[in-house]
Amino acid sequence: MTGSGWHDHSFLGRLSRSARETVLQLGRVQTVQPNRPLMRQGEPGAAVYVLLDGRVGVERIVENGALSLLGIRHAGDLVGEMAVINDDVRTATVTTLDRCAVSVIQARPFMTCLTRHPEAMLALSRMTGDRLTQANVYRADAAGYEVDVRLARALLYQAGRSPEREGGRPVVRLRQKQLAMLIGAQEGTVQKALKGPTLRDLVHCGRGRVALLDPPGLADLADMPLPLQLCPPRR
Repeated sequence: MTGSGWHDHSFLGRLSRSARETVLQLGRVQTVQPNRPLMRQGEPGAAVYVLLDGRVGVERIVENGALSLLGIRHAGDLVGEMAVINDDVRTATVTTLDRCAVSVIQARPFMTCLTRHPEAMLALSRMTGDRLTQANVYRADAAGYEVDVRLARALLYQAGRSPEREGGRPVVRLRQKQLAMLIGAQEGTVQKALKGPTLRDLVHCGRGRVALLDPPGLADLADMPLPLQLCPPRR
């Protein structure tokens, strides 16, 4: 997290205090209940949404009718910007996973802000780069790792973006079906992997959530560094 309280990889976390206030003053804050669409694939892009609290899922229906989960967005993130920037229709449906607070900024003032404030444009470019990198990581993981390792990597990434804890342990609140779509696997394969010998001592599965029992052990399995947000505090 940055000193502002926003994650340093989020759109808001990349802005200075003054730039962040400028952006937020453009919007109208709304509260949206869980499982509600903020935008639908194919609709015109009339506004962007800054996520102030909660999480949303970004889903796309591909040409054969299958549903793909492209990613999870967290507090501080921006969604809906591509259709506004390209003056095009939405390429995905964005649905609330939790009770969310969002700041809705109409297209014209948002584009004016980007023109007048290079810092906001730079933050947007870096955020877009992060998302492209993560999408490429998921794609490369699918080709290079078994399901249990891909699960470990995805769980660590999601836990690193979320402050949620249960009993002091990081928790990822996603259903097994969502995890399966996220890593490009079958739901039954994910169920078996989570209960299998490799992961069963590292995670604990509950209804709609996975608790990380041993984040360092999970990072060893994942062949990746432990995210800073999951490292024990220094004494």
